[in-house]
Amino acid sequence: MKRVAAAVALSLALGLPAARPVRGQDPTAHPPGSPAAAAQPDTGAATGVLFEQESLYHYLRVTEHGSVRRLQFRRSGDEFEESAINVANPLQFEMSYYPLMLAAFAHQPAPRSILFIGLGGGTLPRAIRHYFPQAQIDTVELDPAVAAVAKDYFGFQEDPRMKVYIRDGRVQVRRFVRAQKRYDIIFLDAFRGGYIPYHLTTKEFAESLVELLPPNGIVVNNLRPGFESYHYPRRTLAAVFPNQWSYGSVGNVIVVSDRQAKPPDQATLLATARQLQQEKRFTVDLPAIVANGSMQNDYQRAGPILTDDYAPTDVLRDIPRD
Repeated sequence: MKRVAAAVALSLALGLPAARPVRGQDPTAHPPGSPAAAAQPDTGAATGVLFEQESLYHYLRVTEHGSVRRLQFRRSGDEFEESAINVANPLQFEMSYYPLMLAAFAHQPAPRSILFIGLGGGTLPRAIRHYFPQAQIDTVELDPAVAAVAKDYFGFQEDPRMKVYIRDGRVQVRRFVRAQKRYDIIFLDAFRGGYIPYHLTTKEFAESLVELLPPNGIVVNNLRPGFESYHYPRRTLAAVFPNQWSYGSVGNVIVVSDRQAKPPDQATLLATARQLQQEKRFTVDLPAIVANGSMQNDYQRAGPILTDDYAPTDVLRDIPRD
């Protein structure tokens, strides 16, 4: 009973809205092996559609399956999972790459300012706010409908230390550069139906991010292995950031990049992760995640990079790697 009460209290503390009435059952069964079908937990309960809308940029759908609420984008007949939250325990991550993103804090354990490109349901920014309440967290989201869904269905709330900018990520980055803003951590997690918009993958964009970083700042990319499109951004990042660590190997690979002259070794990162785990009491095992990280080259180093004149990521995304 105490655990249930604690979960309810945590949901309220994180601003999670109560479950809304289900409009009806999902009228479209997910085809076997589709992105959404693979991500849905098998609890035996029917999936309810809480909300769906076609915005200027996406076809949005919010579903609730047991205690898990998900934001999906539809593209080419598939439902791509963009965000998820456990309404009973918002800090219990329901997407496998969320814990991997926390590896960033072994590299930058005391961030004062954090930037997200891509909001989704706002699950990760809100969780990070819980663990690092003193940090200023800015998020850039292209689609105002996505921001509205994050607030209405996923409990995301803006305040003086948690702000959303409704604008294209690259355009807003240029504005931040002109304003001379600095971010200790920049998370890149913007997807449009399974692929990253090309203008957020190029060398020119990566170079603009450098202008927002202090000397020890880091950039964190959420990438998908198993496709040719994985190797292109890895090579592109390497052309701008000499140091890269990768976390994860299946489904998502989180790449942490920096330009430090003396990057931390794994022993230092692991010691930092252990200290943070003790202080923050993460719901995930941060030391284990960091211990499995690697500076090895898990990508094809030879080949072209992505530039503003050459970035066919929407095509390469669908080419399986041999």
